[in-house]
Amino acid sequence: MVRNVERWRIIGYVIPATTASLLAVALWMGNAPLALGVLAGAIGATFLYSEWVKGRGEVLSDERMLRIDEITSRRTLQVLVLILAFSVVSLAILSQNYPSLRSAYYLSLGLMVLIAILKISLKRHYSRVM
Repeated sequence: MVRNVERWRIIGYVIPATTASLLAVALWMGNAPLALGVLAGAIGATFLYSEWVKGRGEVLSDERMLRIDEITSRRTLQVLVLILAFSVVSLAILSQNYPSLRSAYYLSLGLMVLIAILKISLKRHYSRVM
C-alpha cells in the first residue's frame, strides 16, 4: 500500500522536473514553438494528473495547506517586489552612465507598476467578493 501511494506522488514531482528539463533543452536550441509546446503540455499534464488524483479520492490540500500556500505566496511576492524595487533603483542610477541599461530599467519599472496595479485590483476584487 505504501509503495502504491508513493508512486502516484512521484508523478507529481516528475511533471515539473520533466517540464523544466524539456524547457531548458528547447530554450538552449532557441526553439520558441517547442518551448511554448512544452509549457502547454505541462499545463495539460498537470490538469490530467490533478483530475486523476481527485478521482482516486486523494486529498491534495486541506485548510492548513491552503493557509501555508497563502502565507508563502504573500512572502514570495514581498521578496520579489523588494528585489524589483532595488533593481529599479540600481538600474536608474546605472543607466545614467550606461545608456544600454535604459531598456532594462524601463522593463523593471514597468513590471513594478504592473505588479502594483495587479495587487490593488485583486485586493479590491476580493474585498468585494469575500
